[in-house]
Amino acid sequence: MVATSLAHFTNDALVTLLPAVLPILIEEFNLNYAAAGAILAASALLMTSLQAVTGYVADRANRITLLFVGLTTLGVGAILISFSTNYIQLLAFQCLMGIGASVYHPIGYSLLSDALESGKRGKALGLISAAGDIAVPLAFATSGFLALILGWRNIFMLWGLVAIIIATITPLIVTESRKKSLHPTITSRSTKEIVATLIPIIILMSFAGASYRIVSSFTTTYLTTFGLSIESANALTALMMVIGAVGAIVGGALTDKLGEKHTISLTMVMLSVSSAIVANIGNGYLLSLIICLMGFALLGVWPSFYAVIASATNLGARAFIYGILFAIAWSFGSPFPYISGACADVFGLRVIYLIVSVLSLLAASTVYLTLKE
Repeated sequence: MVATSLAHFTNDALVTLLPAVLPILIEEFNLNYAAAGAILAASALLMTSLQAVTGYVADRANRITLLFVGLTTLGVGAILISFSTNYIQLLAFQCLMGIGASVYHPIGYSLLSDALESGKRGKALGLISAAGDIAVPLAFATSGFLALILGWRNIFMLWGLVAIIIATITPLIVTESRKKSLHPTITSRSTKEIVATLIPIIILMSFAGASYRIVSSFTTTYLTTFGLSIESANALTALMMVIGAVGAIVGGALTDKLGEKHTISLTMVMLSVSSAIVANIGNGYLLSLIICLMGFALLGVWPSFYAVIASATNLGARAFIYGILFAIAWSFGSPFPYISGACADVFGLRVIYLIVSVLSLLAASTVYLTLKE
């Protein structure tokens, strides 16, 4: 739990840095919203699509060693970004960070799922999700004022060094247990049952992943259009993510009590309604309140997804199953920073929250049409 939580914290903090300083980069590199979104989309696509490969390798290699490689690559990418002098370098080094960030999720969640084969996974998966979710608001909350004090380049340099340090100490905290053999990929349930369970989850995770990408990419920038400073905008985005971390813990507990279907539908409806409100209000104070509350649903839904996957799989190839599902679902969401940015260039930034509202409503509808308890 300690090792996977530290790794999750570090991983998610680093991938949050670019959205946190995006207003500064838009001005310094003279970017439009589409170009800014393209950087986030490209790195996210690499991060997500490679998770299937990472999961496959993890079932056949030492997962702790792979965590070391992934976190180190992530740290090196962040350090290189601090030396970027043009758009192409910024894009290339952010993509390197995306490659490094592809390692954690299939490995971290498979390690914890293996340890809790007979336990209550929902609450535990909610806790490990919260470790990463706490890193996101920390990165947002600190990046705004640190950018003014140290400059945005030094922020990437410092966090890159943190990632390398965590990568170094992780093998000292935990060791990989030897696998006696490659167990069957799935449980005693039939293949038809497994497919009927996992396909809806892929769809639901895709909608939720796209919503998360949009909100996390542009909320700080959106708030600055209301006259907020980057420090205040990042603080509000951070608060949204803190409430989201609480949502992940509560969502995990609700999963154990209400079941995955009811928990997913509840959180997706909450996200759809709150996003629609954000897109249609002009009062800055009320806007800030709804955005903060939106984080609860934005992150609270994910432990339910993880619990479904863990229940449908067994020890041997669990990392691969996590990896392939993360890869498909998050790859679907990866282009949405660019898509929503391009729409914002035409219709204004408010439109991104209408997109989130529609995606969330589609997810809530899909739950009742496809997912079984």
